[in-house]
Amino acid sequence: MTRFTNYQIRPARPEDVGLLAPRLREIDKREVRAMSGLEPGEALRVSLALSGRAWTAWTEDRVILMWGAGRLGGLPGLVGAPWMLASDILERPEVSREFIRQSRPYARELEKGFQRLINRVHAENHLAIRWLRWLGFSFGEKPERLGGEPFYVFWRDCGCVKLPHLAL
Repeated sequence: MTRFTNYQIRPARPEDVGLLAPRLREIDKREVRAMSGLEPGEALRVSLALSGRAWTAWTEDRVILMWGAGRLGGLPGLVGAPWMLASDILERPEVSREFIRQSRPYARELEKGFQRLINRVHAENHLAIRWLRWLGFSFGEKPERLGGEPFYVFWRDCGCVKLPHLAL
C-alpha cells in the first residue's frame, strides 16, 4: 500500500475557494446545483462564510477538498449542516484513505457547539457516503429527490450542547 505523505490540513481561507471551485468533482457540482441552485464557487463561498469551523486539505500546491459545518436556522448553535466539496484528487485511493484516516479529529471539532449535525448527500456520492458512515452518521432509508437528483438525509446527534430546561 502506498502511503500518501505530501498532505496537509489547515483552516480554510477565502482564497481556497478560487483554487478548488474550478476543479470540483462532477458529483459535487451536481450536488451543489441540485441542493442550492448556486454555481460551485458561490456555494463554496457561502458555505465557508456560514461555517464556524472549516478546513482545507491540500497537496502538490493544489487544494484537494474543503469541509466544515454551518449553522442552520432555528435556535442558534443547536443544529449544524456539515459539508464537504472535493477535487478529483480525492478519488486517488491513497489520497482518500489518508484523508479518511486523518479526518476523525476534525469531525469531532465540527460537532462542537451543536446538538445535531444534519444535511443531505447525493446518492451517487459514494466517497462522501463512505466517509460519513465511517464518522458514525446515520442515513435515511430511501433517497429523496431534490432538484431532480437523488439525495440521502444524514445526521448525527452530538450531545455537545445541553438544551436549557424550558418551563411550559
